[in-house]
Amino acid sequence: MDERIKEHLKYLNKYYLLLLDARKLPYDEFANNLVYYGSSERFLQLAIESCLNIGNRLLSLIQFVKPVATPETYADIFKEMSRLGVVDHDFMQRLIKMAGLRNRLVHLYWKIDQKTLYEFLQNDLDDFKLFQQSVVAYLNQNKLDKT
Repeated sequence: MDERIKEHLKYLNKYYLLLLDARKLPYDEFANNLVYYGSSERFLQLAIESCLNIGNRLLSLIQFVKPVATPETYADIFKEMSRLGVVDHDFMQRLIKMAGLRNRLVHLYWKIDQKTLYEFLQNDLDDFKLFQQSVVAYLNQNKLDKT
C-alpha cells in the first residue's frame, strides 16, 4: 500500500477514535464543556482533511493507470472517487456534505453550534470507517503503488 495513504489512514483512525470518545458523552455534558466541544471541532476538521488528503493521493496514483479528472474543489475529489468506483454514489453525497462541513469549520466556524457537531458525531461519525474500508478495498483490488 502507498506509504502516504497508509500514514493518512493512521491519522484518520486516530481522529475517529478521539471523536468516538466524544460521541459517548450526553449532549448536555458535551455542549457545556468547551474542551470537549472545541477539541471535537478540531478533530472533526482533521479527520475530514485526512479523507481529502487520502482521496487526493489516491487520484494521483490512479492517474498512472487511467484518466482522472483534476479536482478543482474538495467535493470534486469525492465525485471523482465515485466515478472511479472507490465509493458509491450515495456515500459520495455524504462525503460532499462532509467537505462542506469542513469548509464551515475552517471559514465559518462561528456558525457551527454544539447541536450540529453533536448530531454529526451521533449520526455520521462511522462514515470515516466506511471511507477507510472503501479505500483499503479499492487498493487491495488494484495495483497502484507509486511510492
